[in-house]
Amino acid sequence: MKKHNGVISLWKFIFCIVIVIFHAGEGLKNSIFCNGSLGVEFFFLVSGYLLARSIMMRGGYKSSKKDDENLGKETGLFIFKKYKSFFPYIVLAFIVSFIIKIVLGKMTINLALFSVFDLLCLNMLGYKRSGILNQSWYISAMLLCMALIYPQIRKFKDNYFHYIGPLSAIVIAGIYFYYFKNLHGPAKWIGFTYRGVVRAYFELSIGACLYPLVQKIKETDFTKLGIYTLTAIEVFGFIIATLAMHFVSKSYDYIVLLILTISILIAFSEKTLDFKILNNKLVYFLEKLSLPIYLVSIPFRNGFNSIGLPYKEHLILLLSVSLVLGTLMVLIVDFLKKREFYIPKIKKLFIKTT
Repeated sequence: MKKHNGVISLWKFIFCIVIVIFHAGEGLKNSIFCNGSLGVEFFFLVSGYLLARSIMMRGGYKSSKKDDENLGKETGLFIFKKYKSFFPYIVLAFIVSFIIKIVLGKMTINLALFSVFDLLCLNMLGYKRSGILNQSWYISAMLLCMALIYPQIRKFKDNYFHYIGPLSAIVIAGIYFYYFKNLHGPAKWIGFTYRGVVRAYFELSIGACLYPLVQKIKETDFTKLGIYTLTAIEVFGFIIATLAMHFVSKSYDYIVLLILTISILIAFSEKTLDFKILNNKLVYFLEKLSLPIYLVSIPFRNGFNSIGLPYKEHLILLLSVSLVLGTLMVLIVDFLKKREFYIPKIKKLFIKTT
């Protein structure tokens, strides 16, 4: 059973909304959250930590020679399951985007053929991008980097957390900063891969390396003053990072990344006052909305841009449509999952069951 963290769940939803608002005003002067794409950093950091926790909870410290021999298969299975969890939302968002392209008269046979790379989340591996589901770049980069990081954690364990992971993250992040100065432009090609892939790799690595630190904080018995202090640092960290996405320029991206890392570290410790308050069904549902809202917002953003709506009307309409369709997508996927409809039913058409 999936273990929820209400603090992380709430901020997933908030940063998703920040990203949607950023895309609504992208390239415009005086837009809200003009640096809101930094919300993606939150998701990479959180995903890195959850990757490490998943491995260690499955008995990461207990491995045999046979486990090492099956490491490739285990890694592949993990990535497949991750993609499978995203797949229903990707398909629904793909259908919406496909229809909008047709309505706007921008669909061509060429786009339709190459859209398969978007659907399979291969668009950050160098394959041609169709533009139908470009927003899946985040999932594509994340899955690719998880495929690289997973076997390292599984094989080296503490050596990864205390040496390989931190060193690789610091070095790659430093090189990235030297050449690009900020964390924007994920779709820019840098000779061997996209910038978004490099960005995903060092941020997932940072998130993964938080695991042993989180365990130490969990094991510490804090006084009331200590708990209040942790809560204040966590909450104000998230608030400052969010405000920075509106008021601060791109040159401070790495400072925002550091603030997010500290707040995420504390949030996962489950020691703060807001942890108990936010562990409820409403917050969990908001978390479920974050991915579908993100995926479905971009096609409508493009559609509204074509119409030429004023910024305020565009923003309000985009948020409203994204929330409604995101909720509808969650309800559809939950309905299908409960009835084991969309994969087992199709499988039975081709494979005999005993």
